[in-house]
Amino acid sequence: MIISGSVVACIEGSLKEVSDFLLEYPQIKVYAASEEKNSIIIVIEEETDAALQALCKKLQEHPKIIQISHHYFNFEDEIDKIHQGIPTDMSLKGFSKSEQRKERDKLSEY
Repeated sequence: MIISGSVVACIEGSLKEVSDFLLEYPQIKVYAASEEKNSIIIVIEEETDAALQALCKKLQEHPKIIQISHHYFNFEDEIDKIHQGIPTDMSLKGFSKSEQRKERDKLSEY
């Protein structure tokens, strides 16, 4: 299991709508909102980095979500699997800042 602490930036005035939307997903826990009321602090638990990436891609289709920024990852379960000799994919392809920048640049081309 991969645990990610993330910040969801949303359009001003949409905090409640976006928060309610995020709560529809059982793998997401909403913890706090910024004082400016334009960001939400969440924790996501997913089985794999591919599932995490797919979920975030789906979430970013919401018209009021600007961006999801991951600020920490916990791989404790994956480390245990590695020690047990269980094959584990922890590539996190697409989660680096440079990869996220590429995705944002694609969006701004349109």
